[in-house]
Amino acid sequence: MRRLPVFLVIDVSESMAGDNLRRMQEGIDALLTSLRSDPYALETVHLSVIAFAGVARTLAPLVELFSFYPPRLPMGSGTSIGKALDVLMDEIERQVVRGSAERKGDYKPLVYFMSDGKATDDPTAALERWRRDFDHRATLVSIGIGPFADLSLLSGISRHTLRLNTEGEADFKAFISWISQSVSAQSRSLDIDAPLTLDKAPAGGNPLLSLVKDLGDAAAVDENYVIITGLCAKSRLPYLMKYERLPDLGHIPFFNKKPAQVYRYAGAYPAERDFGEWSDQRTNTQTVSTSMLEGGGGCPHCGARYGLASCSCGQIFCVDGDGEVTCPGCQQTIYMGSSGEDFDIARSRG
Repeated sequence: MRRLPVFLVIDVSESMAGDNLRRMQEGIDALLTSLRSDPYALETVHLSVIAFAGVARTLAPLVELFSFYPPRLPMGSGTSIGKALDVLMDEIERQVVRGSAERKGDYKPLVYFMSDGKATDDPTAALERWRRDFDHRATLVSIGIGPFADLSLLSGISRHTLRLNTEGEADFKAFISWISQSVSAQSRSLDIDAPLTLDKAPAGGNPLLSLVKDLGDAAAVDENYVIITGLCAKSRLPYLMKYERLPDLGHIPFFNKKPAQVYRYAGAYPAERDFGEWSDQRTNTQTVSTSMLEGGGGCPHCGARYGLASCSCGQIFCVDGDGEVTCPGCQQTIYMGSSGEDFDIARSRG
């Protein structure tokens, strides 16, 4: 039986923390349910999931829909698009059967490559390898999630690049439904060898997806998020404080006394113990001034009121107020007191 391999390559970096990651997790379940109800897809589609943050790994190897079990999506620091491409290419090389004079191989794989940010590694070598050895062997659809996705880079990976324009609950479900419909349509036209067409599906009545045709519209945007990684003082579990960039309002007189760039608090999100395993291990010396951060919140693990306490060792952690505390990083006992002065704190790669 010839298979239709389908690879989901999913960004699980810090900038996906919160609703995006939850919706993606739920979306995999919904996609599986939908495809299992289609007899054509059930017969031919084999599904695999690859996740990437600071590292990239295969979470679910290529298996038939009946045997597929949705994996838990992890989270880590960094957006290693180059590493994700390398893992994808290695999986295609290892798992997809190529045709020969003696036998027919698998059908041309479908790849859905999804990211909401900008690469924190250098993807040049991986891009060259993809274009040289794999571009003709698979149909890759790259999808930029939200306003800060680097569509310029994604357009360099694929001729089929889409922008997910909104991120609401209903819109995300419609997006997953579109993926399901496109996979089902492909599974029904395998023997016809019909090309994947994207212009009609998103544009013909589905405004939440738009086809990126002009690279001028896909310019990369820098510094879109500030992610602060902290440790819960009680559980020693990591958590993320996420801030999103506000528009530059310096040209308006009332705002021209504020910092050149301001980031508004978006939420605090718990991370699992494997957060470090999925994070980029290279030395990171990036900092951000607290004058650029607007708002804040408490610890999502223990409920402590303040999530941005800082030790001299550089560790960010949570506290309930002024007084003696033990830093969960260096284990020193220090006195925490409120300060009206701005200071620099370490920021993650995003």
